[in-house]
Amino acid sequence: MNKEIELTRRKLEREKAAREEAEQLLEKKSLELYNSNVKLKELNNSLETLVEKRTKALRETELEYQTMVESINDMIFRLDMKGNILFTNQIVSKFFGSEQKSFEGESILNFLPKDERKRVYKHFMRLYLKRTCISYFEILTKSPQNTDIWLRLNIQFSSLRCKFCDFKQKALFGINNEVKAEKNCDFTEIIIVAHDISERKKHEIEIEYNLRQQIILSKISLNYNSLDKFEKKTYEALRNIGEHTDVSRVYIFEDGKDGLSTTNTYEWCNEGIEPQIDQLQHVPYSVFPSWKKILKKNGLIYSEDISELPKDVYDILAPQDIKSIVVLPLLTHGKITGFMGFDECRSKRVWKKSEIELLRTVANIISNNFLRHSMQNELIEREKENRIIIDSIPDVIMHVDKSGKIIALKSAQGSNLSNLIKEEGSKTIQTVLGSKLVSLFEDAIQTCLQKGRHQVDFKNLNWDEVEYYEARLVKLNEKEVLIIIRDVTVIKENEKQLEIAKNKAEEIAKMKTEFLANVSHEIRTPLNAILGFSQWLQENTENDLHKGYLSSIINSGRNLLDVLNNILDLSKLEAGTIDIEYNPMNINEIVSDIKLVFETEVNAKGLNLKITVDKSVPAYVLMDELRFYQIIFNLVSNAVKFTDKGFIHVFAFATESDSSNDDEINLVVSVEDTGIGIKEDQYKRIFESFTQQHGESNRNYEGTGLGLTIVDGLLKKLKGTIHIKSEENKGTTFTVTFNNVKIYQTQEINLRAKEENDFIQKIVEPCTIMIVDDIDFNIDVLKALIDSEHVRFIEAKDGTLALAKLGIEKPDLIFMDIRMPGLDGFEVTKMIKSNENLKHIPVIAFSASTLKTKKDLITLMFDDYLQKPVFKKDVEALLRKFLPDHLKYIPKEVVPYKENVVEFSAECMENIDKIIDDLENNLFKKWEKLNGGLVIYEIEAFKNELTELADKYDCIQIAQYSVELGMGLQSFDIDMIEKVMGAFPQLIEKLKGVAENHKNG
Repeated sequence: MNKEIELTRRKLEREKAAREEAEQLLEKKSLELYNSNVKLKELNNSLETLVEKRTKALRETELEYQTMVESINDMIFRLDMKGNILFTNQIVSKFFGSEQKSFEGESILNFLPKDERKRVYKHFMRLYLKRTCISYFEILTKSPQNTDIWLRLNIQFSSLRCKFCDFKQKALFGINNEVKAEKNCDFTEIIIVAHDISERKKHEIEIEYNLRQQIILSKISLNYNSLDKFEKKTYEALRNIGEHTDVSRVYIFEDGKDGLSTTNTYEWCNEGIEPQIDQLQHVPYSVFPSWKKILKKNGLIYSEDISELPKDVYDILAPQDIKSIVVLPLLTHGKITGFMGFDECRSKRVWKKSEIELLRTVANIISNNFLRHSMQNELIEREKENRIIIDSIPDVIMHVDKSGKIIALKSAQGSNLSNLIKEEGSKTIQTVLGSKLVSLFEDAIQTCLQKGRHQVDFKNLNWDEVEYYEARLVKLNEKEVLIIIRDVTVIKENEKQLEIAKNKAEEIAKMKTEFLANVSHEIRTPLNAILGFSQWLQENTENDLHKGYLSSIINSGRNLLDVLNNILDLSKLEAGTIDIEYNPMNINEIVSDIKLVFETEVNAKGLNLKITVDKSVPAYVLMDELRFYQIIFNLVSNAVKFTDKGFIHVFAFATESDSSNDDEINLVVSVEDTGIGIKEDQYKRIFESFTQQHGESNRNYEGTGLGLTIVDGLLKKLKGTIHIKSEENKGTTFTVTFNNVKIYQTQEINLRAKEENDFIQKIVEPCTIMIVDDIDFNIDVLKALIDSEHVRFIEAKDGTLALAKLGIEKPDLIFMDIRMPGLDGFEVTKMIKSNENLKHIPVIAFSASTLKTKKDLITLMFDDYLQKPVFKKDVEALLRKFLPDHLKYIPKEVVPYKENVVEFSAECMENIDKIIDDLENNLFKKWEKLNGGLVIYEIEAFKNELTELADKYDCIQIAQYSVELGMGLQSFDIDMIEKVMGAFPQLIEKLKGVAENHKNG
């Protein structure tokens, strides 16, 4: 029992101990739990704070990331694996011009050009299949403004594991360009960063293009330095530039030697383009004159559309199917000698500036090589010619050093020199020339080395004949000399004979000149009376018919004088003694005088002689007036002689001088006729003395055949040229050009021109003039031409009488004949000029002599010269020069038109308004152009219209005016023509007054 109790007690004690232990453990655990709860609560509080901090930091990081993404200039796309857009930054919207639009859901391919979409899609697929998670790709696309944009794309296939991928991070930092994904990478999206590389690409393209240009230029240049034939090298150059530019056709044209035509010499055509070289041979520039003008002006011909070019150029290019064209000139020493062209036949083409410059450089390379090729050919030909010349020269040529050693020797086989030169033994001048000549040539070599050139002459006795030699030495360098030895024996003999012949020719020429001068004097003396008195009678007769006859006498006398002058000038030209004197000349006066001379003959043949002086011709130029007159006179005379119907037109104009002087021009005068023409093979013959062109028809034409010979000779003296253009039975045009003629403009000339225009009459005030001449009518002629009651004349028939009268009286002016019995004019004038009381008196030589020696003496001794026969204008010029204080001028006034009082016919009065209307609206305009111009043939046409009007309405007043104008034209009375023409407005006013009175009456 106790045992059971003990067991129970122990059991209870164990249970109590266990319970106490459990309670202690529970208390401990509760405390631990409490502490843990406290700590957990504290931890929860800390975690909430940390989450809040981290959330805030994450938001800040996200904001910074978004700011960064939106602030960069690159476009960023996030795509799903199908290529649909999940996200884009703002730059994408700006780039595509839709800032408010969202692109989410759209395919990335929609942003690419259609022709690029397939290629890009394939690229994406290839990257995906190859598991390439990072790659780079360049693409050309269009901006909204339709400009080319180059983009560099960074393409990333992305997954959640990417941020832990070391390879991808290195690739993003530029360590690797491409990254292969691992097998367990599961891509969820695609990220594309697009960077604009247009500027870089532009520079790359430019560099590449420039490099290609340099390569093609180098290729063409190297090609020309090859050993191939020039033709092959040129064709290769055309092919290279043609293939480089992918143009349709490249070609070269070379101009003919005269520059008037051009020929297609080289051509390259692209595939499918038809060649044109065979059709474009010897093409005259006259067919398309605008071509060369454009080349010279612009330096190239460029057109994107050939229809915009001048018609003459378009008509040449259109048949060749050309749409666009570039042509550049080929230049030789700055002169266009051809051109290089580039045709585009497939479509209109716009050439870039860099391409034009490339083509210009190629054209310059080819120009230079053409010039080099030409020079090489010329050198080869010259070398051949020089070799032939040297081999054919019968001279000894030696190349020696300063010691006399012969380096090279060219002997003269078959000549006397072979007897002189020994070629045996060592090659020195001692052995070759012999002992007699050694010292001579040793000294000559040393002299040549000092001076650069030297010549020695020597003789050699060959049996009984003396041979003459000439040795010329030329320094080659400091130690070597070239010696040329020539046999001049024949030349010496010819010189002797030539000297004898020259002396004989000079003696004959002198006799011929003196004979012609004597003949001239004998003809000029009576001609002086004929022309002098005819001029006086023409001015003083009132009979219009007589005026016409006298005009014919004067003109015929002038023609005779011109024939005489031609014969004398021919003699002077042959002897080389003709003189040229430059003085101020008015071309209008010269051609007008020439027209007056031929007016009668022209009217008789029914021809129209027209004179035109262009405004480009200055008022005055420095020219030998006499020689200029002779040239134009002979050309017009020739034209009138050989023209039976049609017209003769004299046209003068000025062009720019070849010299750099602004005060110089080229004076051009053309004489065109519609006569019988000249055969081309006769062009040279007609300039020969006493010759006309060969032909049966020419027997009907009179003449000495000297005119064109004189023209040719005088033009050479005046540094002029003559050109002939003629067609048989259609006419001829002679064009003479006086080169580098000086413009002359002074106040004195202008004053004289004004004086002659503003004053119509010159009267000599009281003065005394002495005329010394042994022929009475010569004295009378001068008196008649001076024709003034205020002049007192002193006459003397020989020199002795003249000196005697000068001892008593002192005249204001002396006209002195040269050839007189007893004391001649020279002796008398010498005495006058040596006398203190007389030497101030001007003495004018009055002579018919044409000898140069006498003219030279006259210039030295006399104050001036008046040649017989004399003309009134020449006498007046001398009076103006030496007696200016004794002249009085009457101002030119409009001389009232005088008409007889006549009755107006009924028909005239009935149509008076129509008559006045025709006069005012038609004829008055023509009168304004003609008045003061003295264009005779136009005034004559004006007169004919007036006559028709008078006949039509029976108007006697107009008929009377027309008759008076016709009288002036028939007699070449300039004063009368000016008077009647000036009264035309008065005629109209008179008729208007009559009409007004008729209406009021």
